[in-house]
Amino acid sequence: MSIDPEMAKALIYDHHDDKGAFEDVELQKMNGKKSPLEVITAIVTSSTTVSPNPKDRKGLSRGGYTRRKKGCPCWCKCIGWTVLVFLLLFIFVLGCAYAWLNGFLKEAVAEFTIETSTPKKFDIVEMSDLELKVVEERVMLFVDELAGGTNTDYSPLVLTQDEINGFIGHCDYLRGNMMVSFHDNLIEEEYSLPMDVLGYDDRYFVAKDYLKLVNSNSNNIDSEQGQDRIVSTNKSNKHTIEMKLTTAATHEDWFHGPLLFAKLQYLMNKNKDDRGENVLSLFLEKGSFFGENAPQEFIDQHYNLLESLYINSDDEDVEQIRNVISGIESVSIEEGRIIVNARHKGNK
Repeated sequence: MSIDPEMAKALIYDHHDDKGAFEDVELQKMNGKKSPLEVITAIVTSSTTVSPNPKDRKGLSRGGYTRRKKGCPCWCKCIGWTVLVFLLLFIFVLGCAYAWLNGFLKEAVAEFTIETSTPKKFDIVEMSDLELKVVEERVMLFVDELAGGTNTDYSPLVLTQDEINGFIGHCDYLRGNMMVSFHDNLIEEEYSLPMDVLGYDDRYFVAKDYLKLVNSNSNNIDSEQGQDRIVSTNKSNKHTIEMKLTTAATHEDWFHGPLLFAKLQYLMNKNKDDRGENVLSLFLEKGSFFGENAPQEFIDQHYNLLESLYINSDDEDVEQIRNVISGIESVSIEEGRIIVNARHKGNK
């Protein structure tokens, strides 16, 4: 079977627009070796060979290759890279903060704790759950009556140091590691707290603090200060509180002296505008915290540390606190116990 050469050229040009000249040359070269039908068949077959890849076959159509599916838009890539950069930056900052806090924690533990294999242990006061519940209900009833102004019994609230230590003994962490004691006008607390909860075995925060009621020099306080009359509701006229917290560790690399020291003056005022309500005022006379002394300018301002309790507060919780303070006649600390006396309604 013979094929007209012109027809072969037309067939080649139909299937290969741009490559017609090249295919024509190849055809001429092979005319002497193979029949035109074989050549044309080979050319057509090679030009329409389907790729074995399924993805490539999807791109074929009757007219050749169709447009492929669009990829991710440019704005989508920008958002992705931005999120990635910020994520990496956040991880870097978080790592730096962790390293700094970890280093600070190690230094603080080294400065404020001591290393010992024989830590001090305190006596444990054993109390049953029922006994603790009785004490808790007694305290809550007294406070609720003062807060609601419904106290008609006026029986004092008495708490012993054994009852306080009984609550401490029910805390797994504090059990045997802390003790409270009451003495005449003095409350003392001692600690030997293990730091294994922070991963520091054989290191302990060993410290002690106290709260002391200091006697005043005068027997009676009854003076005018503006529109306020200062009265003492405590028979022994104890009107100064002293607090101090010291540690067994010297922490000399950071500062010298106690962690906390404060000397405060407290007064019970009666304003003519508050219908006989007792108002507690607390003023700082001197103090220091982590070796930094309180500014003398602040002390000279004679700022009431409890002023926020009495500045137009409509909060119910704050109002209850004010009622409790107003309902207390006196607080006395004796050997082994603390006594809180309620104020009679007739005592204004």
